[in-house]
Amino acid sequence: MSHAAELLAAADAVLLDFDGPVTPLIPAPANLEVADAARAPLLAHGITLDERIGTTSDHLAVLRWAAANAPHVLAEVEALCDGAETAAASTAEPTHGAHDLLAKCRRSGKPVLIVSNNAEVAIRAYLERWSLASHVVAVIGRPTGRPDLMKPNTYTVDEALRLLRTEPNRAVFIGDSVSDVEVSRAVGMPCIGYAKTPRRGDELREAGADAVTADVAEIGATIPTI
Repeated sequence: MSHAAELLAAADAVLLDFDGPVTPLIPAPANLEVADAARAPLLAHGITLDERIGTTSDHLAVLRWAAANAPHVLAEVEALCDGAETAAASTAEPTHGAHDLLAKCRRSGKPVLIVSNNAEVAIRAYLERWSLASHVVAVIGRPTGRPDLMKPNTYTVDEALRLLRTEPNRAVFIGDSVSDVEVSRAVGMPCIGYAKTPRRGDELREAGADAVTADVAEIGATIPTI
């Protein structure tokens, strides 16, 4: 049994990131198009962007920047991000092993909460499209109007633990970003890192992930299928 599978087997509940472990929601080159769309309202208002925000392919970085530097435009940027993510959810394909992992967790009695920096409306659209809504007990997306509360802020994870009424060490977080590892460590929760590339695997280990896997299917491999 892999260490990732051991961590899942020992957990009473699962906190699961969305973009990556469940689906590659906005892969390249679409991610740059979405970031450009997020930048558009800022540019339309004549706001000068620094080089990093002006060229990034991460629309969430643009959203964070808008909140900190142009709060009067935040609602417009946020609406475009929500819409782009929801549109992407209508065509996004599953990460290998993700849907099976959700089904196995449900059958084994391990509640799954999706805790994501993506919009709740987009996550629910994906779950409904693939008939997965019943496999998830709650969806906690980014707080509307407060991108500063996105991971690695502990706000969404704290909310998940409150809903579960469980201690952090009795759950496990599955995520693919350094911020997922950081928030897990901040609250004292074991973390399984999903790494789609060797470089990401190194980053997740460096950040302190308790286990790293390149295949989501590996995490739930020991959970009976029936």
